[in-house]
Amino acid sequence: MQASRGEYVEPAKVPTFAEVAEDWIEGKSDRRPSHVFDLRTRLDKHILPVFGSLKLDRISVRAIEKFRNDLRDREYARRTINTILRIMSAVFKLAIKRGQCTRNPLDSVERALHVARELKAGEVGVEPGADAVDRDSVLNPAEIQSLLAAAQPGFQRVLFETAYLTGARQGELLALRWSDLELPKQGSGKMAIRRSLSWARLKGEETRPRYFPPKTKAGRRTISIPALLVADLKRWKLQCPSSHEDLVFPASDGKPVCRDFLLRVNFYPVLSRAKLRRVTFHTLRHSCASAMIASGAPITEVQHRLGHANPAITLAVYSHFFTHGESAAADRLADFVLGNGGSPTEIKKSGHFVGTQRPPTVVGIAISP
Repeated sequence: MQASRGEYVEPAKVPTFAEVAEDWIEGKSDRRPSHVFDLRTRLDKHILPVFGSLKLDRISVRAIEKFRNDLRDREYARRTINTILRIMSAVFKLAIKRGQCTRNPLDSVERALHVARELKAGEVGVEPGADAVDRDSVLNPAEIQSLLAAAQPGFQRVLFETAYLTGARQGELLALRWSDLELPKQGSGKMAIRRSLSWARLKGEETRPRYFPPKTKAGRRTISIPALLVADLKRWKLQCPSSHEDLVFPASDGKPVCRDFLLRVNFYPVLSRAKLRRVTFHTLRHSCASAMIASGAPITEVQHRLGHANPAITLAVYSHFFTHGESAAADRLADFVLGNGGSPTEIKKSGHFVGTQRPPTVVGIAISP
């Protein structure tokens, strides 16, 4: 009966999870190398050691739930766990499409959720969020000054300064060309971000630099650069190694800079000399965003500079920097509604401001009607 309905696969013909996973990853050859590398890493590190040798029909819902719980007990982030489960589900879907198995056990497995954890004495609770950046994950302006003071003049200092003041990603900066910059004689300039450098290695290929457009349409952007940075970039251009690719931040031989080399030889030693904690290069991007938010920049300005697809992403990632800010907005609202700030006719039934009344502003964000 099962065979007639296509619900039966002969046991001898059921492949192992690893066999289907290899076919699945090979089908991703048209994706970004960095994305494929990330998928390959999660397969090799987490999934294949547990399920690789098992035939698909021997992988149960209970086994996957235990796997999920083990990852949670090892304090992997909810998003990471769910990404791993999505990869497993995609492998099963490929096998079903090929008639190699009849069901996807991931369809019955609940995804990881935020876990309510009892706070220890003296511990401060924070709202859970998707990859939210907290204040310990950024360098404040004084720490940035220490970092720049410890950096060697030229490549190190100008690169770190540019990363902080523009909020650009590491790959975007290392792919930047002089033709992407507008450096006027006076005043602020512009930076056009049109591509990103990747050193991700594909299976069977040697490691080499590759250039790709930004991941999203919003990532392709033109941002302003302050006059002081314009001046430093002009000085750096005079001593910048010659590069046939016109790179702004090339290696000493003019070739693209490798990510590992940048961190090991340039960034981490400077952090050590500056007596700063060990952070990632991406921290400079977070530090730029947090400083802009603290200065009252509108969320849309921060979003554009970072290249986020919409303001909701910026709000989610930097929620701590918005929610910790306090203003007199609540006092103004109370005075308007409960005091003598306006007559009832000036307020809609929804409670929103109307007419010429200006909406209050909270850390650079207008409460729009």
